[in-house]
Amino acid sequence: MMKIYLIGFMGSGKSSVGKNLATSLGISFFDTDSYIEEYTEKAIPAIFADEGEEGFRHYESNALEQLSGIEAVVATGGGIIEKTRNKDIMDEDGIIVYLHTNFETISQRLQEDKNRPLWNQDLNKRKALYERRLPMYKQFSHYIVETDDKEVEDIIYEIEDVMKFS
Repeated sequence: MMKIYLIGFMGSGKSSVGKNLATSLGISFFDTDSYIEEYTEKAIPAIFADEGEEGFRHYESNALEQLSGIEAVVATGGGIIEKTRNKDIMDEDGIIVYLHTNFETISQRLQEDKNRPLWNQDLNKRKALYERRLPMYKQFSHYIVETDDKEVEDIIYEIEDVMKFS
């Protein structure tokens, strides 16, 4: 069974890479944010507004548990690393690939995005969040793939190469 978890900061390309990687490998694709929205019948900003970040993080852990044992590529939310329990779930179930993207690239990608509660803060808070999470992503991951200035296809080939030796 093959399970690949994609982790990284919001806007790092987890969903785009994940969909295409799953298609290339002929396995299912799940996005934990979409999975949570379907399960709760609420948009992510509404969950944050009603239940706070802690409530949302609880749903993330539940989503990982529900998806365990399924052959798939899973694009996780940027804050999946906020709970060590999530690392344990992913470690037991698959390979964790960190899509590393520079803050400047992420800023360009998310410039017009209004659906990310933790991005819709002032620049200093966004930058602090990015810098706080950076070592956590590295600690969680089995592999790191640099994504700046790369096409989705190139990132997929790199991940597939890593999978050959796993």
